[in-house]
Amino acid sequence: MILKDTDAKSVHLIELASLLSNPGVPADKQALIERELKFMRAGMKGESESAYDIDFYSGPHKNRIVIHDLRLEHKGRVAQIDHLILNRLLEVYVLETKHFSEGVSINEQGEFSIWFGGKPRGIPSPLEQNDRHIEVLKDVFKTIQMPTRIGFRLQPSFESLVLVSKNARIGRPKTFKTDRVLKSDQLETWIEKSVETGSPLIIAKIVSLETLAEIGRQLLALHKPLVPDYKAKFGITEEMLRPVAPPPVVVPAPAPAFEISEEAAIAPAVEAAQAKLTSSKLAQKLGIKTSELIERLVALGLLELREGKTFITAKGKEAGGEFRVSPKFGPYFLWPEGLGV
Repeated sequence: MILKDTDAKSVHLIELASLLSNPGVPADKQALIERELKFMRAGMKGESESAYDIDFYSGPHKNRIVIHDLRLEHKGRVAQIDHLILNRLLEVYVLETKHFSEGVSINEQGEFSIWFGGKPRGIPSPLEQNDRHIEVLKDVFKTIQMPTRIGFRLQPSFESLVLVSKNARIGRPKTFKTDRVLKSDQLETWIEKSVETGSPLIIAKIVSLETLAEIGRQLLALHKPLVPDYKAKFGITEEMLRPVAPPPVVVPAPAPAFEISEEAAIAPAVEAAQAKLTSSKLAQKLGIKTSELIERLVALGLLELREGKTFITAKGKEAGGEFRVSPKFGPYFLWPEGLGV
């Protein structure tokens, strides 16, 4: 039974793409945003691959529940759990997903290195990271209602596993145990073997699927999705996001007086009605964030997101939107001041 799917990341991608396309964001900060987008897409790909293998076996399973993307805050600590499987024996499998496109190596000290551009690069141990998540999860379980047997509160057991892409290389040491680092398509075999080799006494605390689902719903009630502040993270100020003032307009000397037509008389008013604003200026006028405006424009079909970048659609052009490129600051969009969003 799948109780929760992965939280959608489209809003985060749109906000990052909006910051990246803003001509006022300095080049060094754009590089950081591009790196963030790259890591986010890689993480999403890894989570998606693992979720497929997890859902294939555990989704229809009559003795398990599945929760994807569970974020818990407890007593000042945070656990960001990629995937969680809980079975009727109250065994909790906490799964940390990593997408190592070029592979991962683990040395005898348990240190992890990934390959990037053909060169090794050290990273924090995902095993240690997952152990910290489990410590928070253990404390959270103490706060929720659990089933009892003959007056005693049943306690869950916890298993920590790190899942990597099924196509990734894994370099393993000879003595340091790495059996909990496995490819996502090996997960089901690992779980089945773990259940088979477990103590027969664990059967005494088996619970119903309904009870299991209620435990899962209590965990979901504590889920707090991450709301990142990318402007603060990358040091982007509102000043950077303001559109660059256009060069001053040279007004020619007035022509000799003559009778003007009605069409000429109303031309300034027509031009004012057709005034256009950049995305950030329009968002400011509407009293919302630029990312929220971009999200609305995507939802309305005026913009579309392709590979993390925003593009104007035919519908957007029909609504009066324009795509412009500044030689100095790069691409941006213009919208009618009265655009209904």
